[in-house]
Amino acid sequence: MQMNTLQYQILKLFITSEDLSIQTNFFHNILMKINYSSVTSFLFLGNFLALTGDAAITWPSPVLPKLNTTDNPLDRRITEDEASWIASVMGFGSMVALIPFCFLPDLIGRKPSLLLIAVPHMLSFGIAAFAKTVFLFYVARFLSGFSVCACYIVLPMYVAEISESSNRGLMLVSYAIFSNFGSLLSYITGPYLSIFWFNIFLLIFPICFFISFLFIAPESPYYYVMKKEYTKASKAIQILRSNYQNSELELNSIRMELETSQKGDIWNTLTEKHAIKGSIIALMLTSFQQLSGYAVFIPYTQTIFEQAGSKIDPAISSILVGLVAFFASFLCPSVIDKRGRRFVLIISLTGIIISEIIFGSYYYLDTHKYDTESIRWIPLLCLVLYMLFFTFGLGPLPLTITSEILPVNIKFLVSTISSFFGTVCSTILSKNYYFLNDNLGYYGTIWMFAGFCTILLVFIITVMPETKGKGFSEILEELEK
Repeated sequence: MQMNTLQYQILKLFITSEDLSIQTNFFHNILMKINYSSVTSFLFLGNFLALTGDAAITWPSPVLPKLNTTDNPLDRRITEDEASWIASVMGFGSMVALIPFCFLPDLIGRKPSLLLIAVPHMLSFGIAAFAKTVFLFYVARFLSGFSVCACYIVLPMYVAEISESSNRGLMLVSYAIFSNFGSLLSYITGPYLSIFWFNIFLLIFPICFFISFLFIAPESPYYYVMKKEYTKASKAIQILRSNYQNSELELNSIRMELETSQKGDIWNTLTEKHAIKGSIIALMLTSFQQLSGYAVFIPYTQTIFEQAGSKIDPAISSILVGLVAFFASFLCPSVIDKRGRRFVLIISLTGIIISEIIFGSYYYLDTHKYDTESIRWIPLLCLVLYMLFFTFGLGPLPLTITSEILPVNIKFLVSTISSFFGTVCSTILSKNYYFLNDNLGYYGTIWMFAGFCTILLVFIITVMPETKGKGFSEILEELEK
């Protein structure tokens, strides 16, 4: 259903600062004194949304154990089926968000789209704070999933478009750093706050993002060029580049880039060998990223440590996992630039496979009544190693590689389809975690993840080309082989 002109103007009035002249002039005068034109400050504000998203993804880890006691807002223990729905219903929200947010950034702009994304997050944490029924928790998680998926689509687009080519990679890396910090915040605060105050605490971040981003951040110049509003595009460039005087040069560059990206028939391109192979690589990386165990380990982290009988407090163990993931996000960029994507993925998957084989073996020994008292530290070590190797490679690289191996005119379509399949895999795994454990055993479930990673490792070694330091024409030649 298309948005009519009146709806668009009403929406624009509420979620852009352009029509709020009094507020804009007031904030502009203040912001000029605090380096309003710094791209870094805009990215910092934008990444509050990334932080909120991963905090929401990790939310079940500290909350599910609370709901599994009688001292909770429900006044009863939740069942395993209810716990699995709370952990997985987020995926359904993500699927619903996928289609509208493929079009909204071009329809109403990147900035209004990002502001819209914050609204379901605020509703989600607000509903969860006051929820007295399981159904309301389902609604809250569905809304979180809607925002998380939309953020993955729009925020990297906005970051890439407002950054200069010389620092675009570094700016995109900041997204992963903030995301992992969001997970860490949930691990740190969730176990020690009540469900009410935990959600109120997380609610602060989307509210801060919405208010500050509304008045401070500019629209992407790419959007203005798409709409042929060149004067606004030029002004946006001047704001982003510290009143950069030669904005016409960058404006012409953006126009040429957009004209190039619109050339070529999508369906004809999709039948080319390099596009088919590139699309398969994108689908494999995105789907198996979740099948590696991430879809289970993140929402069930604290529960897993409780099930494993770790001697260390499950809450402390979860915090250690979050800390490792956060600091590992700083390591990946430097290694990728030196050794290449393929090499990093091979190391990442090898580390994940080894850690999961050991973790599964621990569960096997424990399940079959072997004495595991002296090795109760193994679950913590294995999950720490998993997060280290995942964050080092398999976590951030699928998006990077997908952007490098696909022709411009099909990149967004294939990325969207890949994201959909990744979401489906994540939802199926998180919903059926208890079912898998009942039928395969805890060790069987973990070994299954190791098996999926082994399949992906073989695929990368035999099919995926190295993209580091290569132009797109060189990558196409590799894909045509």
